[in-house]
Amino acid sequence: MAKDLADFEDFKSDLMSEIKSLYKESDKKNNELAEQVSELKSRMASGDDLTDITNRIDEHKSELSKVYDTLDKVEKKQSIATGPTMTGTIGQMMLKSGAFDGIDKNSKGTWDHVIEAKDITNAGNYSASPNRNVLVPEHNAGFLTPVDQPLMVRSLIPAGQTSSDVIQRTEEDTFVNGADMVAEGAAKPESTITFKRGQIAIEKIAHWMRASSEVLSDAPMMRSYIDNRLTYGVNFKEERQLLNGNGTSPQLDGLLNTGNYVAYDNTFISGVTPANGVDDIRIAKEQVNGSYLTATGVIMNYKDWARFELMKDGDGKYLHASVTGGMTPRLWGLRVVPSHSMTEGKFHVGSFALGAMIWDRWAMRIMASTEDGDNFRTNKVTILAEKRLALEVFRPDAFVYGDLS
Repeated sequence: MAKDLADFEDFKSDLMSEIKSLYKESDKKNNELAEQVSELKSRMASGDDLTDITNRIDEHKSELSKVYDTLDKVEKKQSIATGPTMTGTIGQMMLKSGAFDGIDKNSKGTWDHVIEAKDITNAGNYSASPNRNVLVPEHNAGFLTPVDQPLMVRSLIPAGQTSSDVIQRTEEDTFVNGADMVAEGAAKPESTITFKRGQIAIEKIAHWMRASSEVLSDAPMMRSYIDNRLTYGVNFKEERQLLNGNGTSPQLDGLLNTGNYVAYDNTFISGVTPANGVDDIRIAKEQVNGSYLTATGVIMNYKDWARFELMKDGDGKYLHASVTGGMTPRLWGLRVVPSHSMTEGKFHVGSFALGAMIWDRWAMRIMASTEDGDNFRTNKVTILAEKRLALEVFRPDAFVYGDLS
């Protein structure tokens, strides 16, 4: 038994010696690698050929990786050989240690037992490796993403594809309808019509960010996260532009740009005076219908829609079924799109399918390149998101824009 114990202690001692030797070797190779990286920077600055130095750096990285792999294996053996470490609170470790064994509950006096500090502070995860944390934090997988604003304006407007950088159209300018009843043998009346040419330029929405190639390699999920954030950024700008673009390149010709709508007329239905915003929406709907078009939706600020939903009758009952039914928001048969991009107190009613069109030249594009600026020398990757599109409002009388009462 004593011989076995001695052999076991020798085995542990050999493991510790091997670990120390491996750490010395890793330190040596790390220093050599640092010297070669320094030499690489000098050669890059002077424009020398880098082939041999980059090859040596790759070889050193491979050798260093092998050292660390061996070190991991030896440390696992050492962990098994030394057995589990007693951990817990100081009180728990005192009880487990047997320090109180044989002490009667009525005994008086003092006693002592040595608890190693590493048992308390390292909780059994002690490692001499400089590449490991002594205390390993609990990690919640994934990324904590900011809450994104819902983007819904595009869903109201039909979209088509184009391969051009300009949308041209021929539209009616004037029409004089001379049609009339004609007596037998009488001359027929003449009607006249004129046309004009219009065009809408395709505009671009884009942005980029730079990331470390090491981070993207070590955490593949990071690339997807960055792609998603870049995509959201483009779509967020698109939502604002679809409503508020002023039509001056490179901005879109937004729905609320002057000339793309008819101003709300609260006297459109004679004898009716709107008492609240709900009445305004109904009158605006009729105003669109007065242009022989059918209104299909209304865009308003999300707070204004909340006020509508909170309306009650004289008995205290909510007026809108969506409050209790969770249905798609609708008002007077119109689909309601609550948007942060619409100014509070304003509304926009329209026949979206018949009055406007989104032309997509490029759908969302995500591109990455190491050949941007000093990316190659600094191990960086530039990631770009962009799309190209135009908004064409070809029937301004299909839309009514105004203030809520």
